[in-house]
Amino acid sequence: MKDDVFDVVVLGGGAGGVPAAIRAAQLGGRAAIIEERDLGGLCMNRGCIPFCHMSAAAAILGGLGLGKEMGLDVKGVSQDYATLLKRQTELISFMREGVKGLLGKNKVTIVQGKGKLTGKGKVEVNGDTLSYKNLILATGSAWIKPDFPGADLAGVITSDDLLEAKKLPKRFLLYGTSPWLVEIGQFLKRFGAEVALATDAKGLIVNENKTIRTRLTKAIKDQGITVLPRTGITELTKKKDGLHAALKVKDKVEKVVVDRVVVLKRGAFLEGLGLETVGLDAGKEYLMVNERMETSVKGVYAIGDLSAPEERHYSHGASSGGIIAAENAMGQYRSFNPKAIPRVLFTQPQVACVGLTSKEAKDAGHDGELLGVHIIGEGASEMIGQAVLAIQLEATLEELAQTAFPHPTLSEFLAEAARSALGRPIYIP
Repeated sequence: MKDDVFDVVVLGGGAGGVPAAIRAAQLGGRAAIIEERDLGGLCMNRGCIPFCHMSAAAAILGGLGLGKEMGLDVKGVSQDYATLLKRQTELISFMREGVKGLLGKNKVTIVQGKGKLTGKGKVEVNGDTLSYKNLILATGSAWIKPDFPGADLAGVITSDDLLEAKKLPKRFLLYGTSPWLVEIGQFLKRFGAEVALATDAKGLIVNENKTIRTRLTKAIKDQGITVLPRTGITELTKKKDGLHAALKVKDKVEKVVVDRVVVLKRGAFLEGLGLETVGLDAGKEYLMVNERMETSVKGVYAIGDLSAPEERHYSHGASSGGIIAAENAMGQYRSFNPKAIPRVLFTQPQVACVGLTSKEAKDAGHDGELLGVHIIGEGASEMIGQAVLAIQLEATLEELAQTAFPHPTLSEFLAEAARSALGRPIYIP
């Protein structure tokens, strides 16, 4: 492999790296992908897939209440966390093999090991050197250590630790601004835990529309989850009966006793990649790229979590950016549009948004073009795809209002929302 020269080398086999390598190969390029851990990256192995699987189980439990209202009284329902994890492990293992098969079918060379840049055009893996014409950095993100007193205690965990647990404790404090904490909190609550969700921000998902934030917060409170906005952990100590957390809520200090504190905060994984050998700064929060996903170094691209702040860490964004980077690396010219990347929460109710918020849209002015769509409710994650397409195609409100969605479906309310924005709703009182 020492004398091999690849058209494209992808460093990282996650949600962005895999489609990048496949697309480069489809365009006739000789492509290699380097992955130190499991193919599929964070999303498949320790993120989106396992937690959506858990959310699906939680949704079934949550739906039992609606079933009772419809005359379906299900009695004797039990919860077996070990069985859930077993199915989850089998599912992820199957998906890994699927990714490996796709790469093989497209003749992408898979290199297992830790890759490090050793100069322009060179990557070292397992003592061997791969040469490349173009490089796509797709190493994703890593956990950022919390800085509150007591953060080093054994009971302070991330979602990785939660996935490895054989049995769920009964008392949880979820702390931070990550929107994924809401999903995790609902799952834990449905599986019998006491859950408090604390954030030092003014509330949950603060970057979304106020209406969305308010309705989601009310829903999770109604489900029995305690929400503590503008709250910080001032002290955490371990005693026989659990972790004692001192919480500063506004001007008061409250104390809670829990079994685990879950903290989620991630940043771009830049350390130890040898970025300085090609002229990139590993000391930045993340790598800056242009609309082609190219860094300041010609022929070196960065995608996914590596090239975005935490609030834009979405696997579908990484996948889209990876395909665009690969096409540009292979001589095409494609641009990445961050405004067309949806923001989705698989909560109950689901939240799905794309484009500008109401405030951002007002600041930008109005020209009739669809600038943003925000949905909360059942099926939001599916309906947002139609809104993404409308924004991608620069559709107007008038065009969306005239679209004939199937009835009876939830999606038909996209047309009604457009009519309402135009001042002529049909079905909204």
